[in-house]
Amino acid sequence: MKRELLLRPIGVIRSPFSKPRGTPIQPTFAQHARGEVILDEHYSGALDDIEGFEHVWLLYWFDRCGPWRHKVVPYRDTVERGLFATRAPSRPNPIGLSVVRLVERRKNHLVVEGLDILDGTPLLDIKPYLPQVDAYPDSRAGWFGATSSARELADERFHLPELVRLSPREVVMRLGLRGCLETTARYLHRKLTEELLDADGTVAGAAAALELLSAFLEQTDFRAARAADEELAGRKQALVRIFRGAGGMSWEKL
Repeated sequence: MKRELLLRPIGVIRSPFSKPRGTPIQPTFAQHARGEVILDEHYSGALDDIEGFEHVWLLYWFDRCGPWRHKVVPYRDTVERGLFATRAPSRPNPIGLSVVRLVERRKNHLVVEGLDILDGTPLLDIKPYLPQVDAYPDSRAGWFGATSSARELADERFHLPELVRLSPREVVMRLGLRGCLETTARYLHRKLTEELLDADGTVAGAAAALELLSAFLEQTDFRAARAADEELAGRKQALVRIFRGAGGMSWEKL
């Protein structure tokens, strides 16, 4: 069924985190991160009686994430998983869900703790957390329950704007008016290099992808590519896939 749905933000979330890198990946890792949920004044009356709840659910829009992907490498794993078996933010409908502690209400403002959300994120809805029906502590947790990763902070793997797909086997880049084939590749190469130098950890698959991009930058005749195809020159939208072939690095326009 193909149908358009209209969503309107009802407010904004203010948090201490302005960039993806270093933001806690779940509220449980952000217990002391305090911020505010600011509703449009029109909705102020809808907050009546919320003071009696210790925690609330926030539903919000991942407004700074990259395109959605069928497979992702979650923050707490090193292998690809199906998107819907993860809480990765790059989704077909990028809706986020976090449970936070309600500290106090100030008219149309809520002071909350446990924020794992970027500052300025559009708020879609608020629901009270009900421990009798929302908690299933003995429920199986799939791959998450078996992982040995202790990562608590995010990197930029879901927020690189030109990146569509990143894995040890391939890199798929989105080209457009912002940059031609070479410019986009050099931008991604620089961002991945910065990740690898970060002591907090690296984007999953960054090392292998960096090798691919290095070979791509060294072996590609970008002048010829730009002359042959205006999309590769950045004048129109295009996707380019860089991958490991039988003879080494290969690339193609999708």
